Amino acid sequence: MKYIFFDIDNTLISHRGQPHIPPGTLKAIELLKKSGHVPAIATGRASFLTMKTAASFGIDYIVCSGGSEIFIKGEKIHSAFLSDDHIEAFLEISKKFPEITAAVDDKYLYADAAFDPFRNYFNSQAGYDCFRPIKELEHLLMCYVMRPHEELTAEHGIFFSPPEDTRLEKMRSFTEVRYGLSTKWNGIERMINHLGADIEDVITFGDGPNDAEMLKRANIGVAVGISSDEARNAADYVCDDIDNGGILTACEYLGLI
Repeated sequence: MKYIFFDIDNTLISHRGQPHIPPGTLKAIELLKKSGHVPAIATGRASFLTMKTAASFGIDYIVCSGGSEIFIKGEKIHSAFLSDDHIEAFLEISKKFPEITAAVDDKYLYADAAFDPFRNYFNSQAGYDCFRPIKELEHLLMCYVMRPHEELTAEHGIFFSPPEDTRLEKMRSFTEVRYGLSTKWNGIERMINHLGADIEDVITFGDGPNDAEMLKRANIGVAVGISSDEARNAADYVCDDIDNGGILTACEYLGLI
């Protein structure tokens, strides 16, 4: 039995045109279950933006918020929030840059900018109106500035020079800060240890820079489609785009189904 962890965006969900789940991906997940394996999710999304997608696949093993939240069969077994000091630091930055800052806890997305292109999509993923003004932020899982890290300056505070107890994630179009020990791979290890399973039985699929560690450290790491350089360099195998049946073909190639 293998534990197979999938990133969500551009791995389970395609964003070519309207966001959708390719039929081949749904088929792959069902065949993995029938073969006795455990499909799981490892995503940077917060839990409230993950659960609806997980349910659509019938997946009960979930590492989300970049490893800061872990769920097994609906039970939260781990969460790691940032401190009040980090909240204060983020609030100061958000006053300077209200149009490009956002944050999440385990229920809501906090943003003062319109974010209109994303509002309907995030609400559809949450299943409710998940937007709140930043002034209502009381608990902090992750915070963001919607710029690549190379465009930031000291004015961007913790996003430019993060405290030692935080982790800085440099993505293609945004920069993220979360609890320092939280990574997707750390969350996978925590879950596998909780289950009493063997870490050698873990296989991972992903496409982004924040997937590189879990692709490199898993027994087998699969970079999906047009992945980032970081993901492709870390992976053992690169599969086709998910809209071309990449997930299904990879699972067949690896002898999982």
